[in-house]
Amino acid sequence: MKKYIYFILFILLVVIIVGGFAVSQNGRNASQVQSNSLQNPFKSAYQDIAWAANVQKNLKILKTDLDGVSNAANNSNYTALAVYAQQTVNDTQNAIQENDQYTVSSKLQDAQKEWRAGLQDYNSAGQFLLQGANEVKNGTTGAENLQKARTLSDSGTDHLKRASELAGIK
Repeated sequence: MKKYIYFILFILLVVIIVGGFAVSQNGRNASQVQSNSLQNPFKSAYQDIAWAANVQKNLKILKTDLDGVSNAANNSNYTALAVYAQQTVNDTQNAIQENDQYTVSSKLQDAQKEWRAGLQDYNSAGQFLLQGANEVKNGTTGAENLQKARTLSDSGTDHLKRASELAGIK
């Protein structure tokens, strides 16, 4: 989780630097051109900051969901596991929809795509986890769906790591 806070701080630093550079470059242009040119860098910087804040908000929600999944699984509480799996599905779907509302700068586009891919994997993992938990509650093994959920969750984590690397956070 600490890496993701650094991810947000890095994004804010990049936005400030890019915004300052854009202002100094536009100072050389005529006033009308300057006015038009400044709108795009500021709009892009705003989108970057807003997206980063949205990522931070959704990381907290996702962490809560995954902590619930982990605790329920460790305690073999398949009723609670189904509840947290459904929350994961709902929360990742919401996060995907929110993510798609942002148009970030070219420097963050690949990180945004990796974030989205991670959310999609966690969403699918939640769906398989829900199926597996319900199968176990109904007296069948559910092992196949639980294994698919684990594989997709691992893939989601890999996407989040790549997103932070693409944003310059190691």
